[in-house]
Amino acid sequence: MFTQSAPAIAIDETTPDAVTPMVQEEFDPGLVMTCCANCGKQMIDRKCKMICECGYFLSCSDYY
Repeated sequence: MFTQSAPAIAIDETTPDAVTPMVQEEFDPGLVMTCCANCGKQMIDRKCKMICECGYFLSCSDYY
């Protein structure tokens, strides 16, 4: 007769029993607003405009 046995379960002893919480790095959401939408570099603030080296710019009316 054919008998089925329970499959063996592999236990990895290198994993810790307690899950350590993920540490979230400090993130400044203001930096996202000053990144160029065209190339991703940091734009320079010039009066009412944000200007990038690649030529892309935003005026103050673009923020609203």
